[in-house]
This record gives sequence, C-alpha cells and structure tokens, in this order.
Amino acid sequence: MKGSPTKTICFFNSNKAWGGGEKWHFNTAREFQRRGYKTILVTNINSELRAKGTAERLNVYFFGINNLTFLNPIKLFVLFLFFKLKKIDTVILNLPADLKSAGIAAKLAGVTNIIYRRGMPHPLRNTLLNRLLFQKVLTKIVINSQEIGRSLSEGNEAWFPKDKMVLVYNGLDLQMPISQEKKLYQKKSNELVIGNAGRLTSQKGQKYLIEMAQVLKAHGISFQILIAGDGELKTELQNLINQKNLSQEITLLGHVSDIPAFMNSLDVFVFPSLFEGSANTLIETIYCGVPVIAFDISSNSEIIQHGINGFLAKPFDAAEMANYVLQIKNSPQLREEFAKNSQMIVSEKFDNQKNLKILEGII
Repeated sequence: MKGSPTKTICFFNSNKAWGGGEKWHFNTAREFQRRGYKTILVTNINSELRAKGTAERLNVYFFGINNLTFLNPIKLFVLFLFFKLKKIDTVILNLPADLKSAGIAAKLAGVTNIIYRRGMPHPLRNTLLNRLLFQKVLTKIVINSQEIGRSLSEGNEAWFPKDKMVLVYNGLDLQMPISQEKKLYQKKSNELVIGNAGRLTSQKGQKYLIEMAQVLKAHGISFQILIAGDGELKTELQNLINQKNLSQEITLLGHVSDIPAFMNSLDVFVFPSLFEGSANTLIETIYCGVPVIAFDISSNSEIIQHGINGFLAKPFDAAEMANYVLQIKNSPQLREEFAKNSQMIVSEKFDNQKNLKILEGII
C-alpha cells in the first residue's frame, strides 16, 4: 500500500532504554517509510533507538525530554518550531513525558493528529493536566491490549474519552519464515527443556522460575531451564540459584541474538512476569509453536487462551506453574494441539499487516 507523499508522520520516543515501545516505534517508522510516507523518528541522543534508526537510514532527530520539560517555555518553543518547520501532520507519542511536552507543543503548532500510544497497564491519575491532555490535546489513544484500556479508564469514567481509544495489538511479520534447524541447546536423553526470555528485572519475575525449579526437582524430573536476557538482577538471581543448589538445572544465558535457535531448543516456555502491556515475547513464542505457561495477569489472557494454546496459572503460584509443566511434559498430543491453535490466534489477532492497517486508518 502506497502512502501519501504529502503526509509527514513523527514517531516521538525519548526513552533511553530499549524495550517493547522502542521496538514498536522503530519497526513502525521503518514500515511507514517503506509504504511511502515521510517519516521522522525523534529519540533520546543516548538511546539504542537512535542508533538503530540511524543505522537504518531513518530520518532521526533527538531532544532531551524529562518529566518537567513541559514547564520550560524555551524547550516548548523549540519543539513548537520543530513541528512547524517539519510540517508534521501526525505525531505518535510514547512516554508520559513525551505526551506532556511534545503533545502540548504539537497542539500549539497545529498538528492535525496527536496520538499517544500506551504500552503499560499503569493507572492514570485524575489530575487537571491529564484531563486537559486526554480531552483537549490528544486526537487518539492507541492501546495494545484491552487491559491497558481498562487501566486508563478505571476510576476516570466521568471524564476519560473512551471514544478516542483504538486497539492495535502488537504484530508479527507472518511472511517471515521461521527457521527450525538450528538449536542453541542440545537436550540430554529424557531431559525437559524449559525457556524464558526477558530483562532480568523484578517485573519479569524470574525468581518464580527458581521456585518452580525446586518443585520440579522435588518430583525427580530431569530438566534444564534456560533464561535468556541481561539486567540488574543477574548477580542476585545467580546467587539465589546457587543457594538453592540449582546451578545444574538453571542457566543464565545472558543476551541471546539468535532467538529462533533458542526457541527451537525448548519444550515449553514459562513466563512469570508480574505485569505486562502486551508481551511481544509471548506473541513471538506462540508463533514459534512453543507451548506457554504464564501467570493470569494483565493482558496475558488476550494472548494465551487457557487450555487452548497454553496455560494460565494463578498469579505468583510457582507450584501451579510446575504442575502445568508436568502436564505438557506428559502429553505430546497437547503440545501439538497448542501449537496448531496458536497459529490460528496469531493469524487472527497479531498479523502485523492487519494491525498496521488499523493504525493507518487513524492517520
């Protein structure tokens, strides 16, 4: 689909860290440029998003934004001039700080579409500023799960503009072939290989994998848990693994670049996050046909249908997760059924081309 050469879309994301929101802004800016739109990517000067955008020859600019930038009239004026001079028609904002500063500047500059993409299910405070931003500044609010929509509107029903919300799930390129040849890990005889991938932070809940491993070991199960990812809790998690005498059963792999090879090594994927917006990791995992067990929290039930393409355990119950692992271990037929159902769910809800058509429709 060919875009409009007269329309300029600005993807505005000042976050320093790389995460799901940054991945979405990068991929979507690149795709809209491919479709023929004029695209601009605004980033933080020290961010991975800026490095990736520059390497891909996207039109990259950077601004220093913080939570109080909107109170600085000089910085607001600079942003105002930026939107004016670049003749931006649509801006898609990422962080709350971006919303407050770039959102206000874009409104003053007469930007036609001011869109806020919300990626985490955090409550929205009922403040005068938020009422102004959501009622008067924003034209649309893109949410990537129904759970995020609920978290925004709950408690704010009297004023929150629900009619501005548009659900656009995170998507995958379903035309991209999945390699099933390479493996990162070769299992030993009857060993069960369990995987997890994510930043090593408290949000991602890897400590529950250690609790689950204790249960499995008590049952005499031969297993290996592979955890892909880096983060501030790496040393703490490794110490806990050693204390529980699980160093032979749990391996912290660090950063893994070959995700298909990692997925090909697994019998089951366990996802113990404490909260999520819409977990790209879960979507990618079910697309690879790997059975998933996750806590029944946040938007996980919008990706995992319990007993259909995976299992949802009671929140923070590692023993129940272990029981579901055993069910999958003991039933090859169940694994095949989950994989088949996952393909249908991904095709229906998480096809990137379908979802980008929804976004294009509001631009």
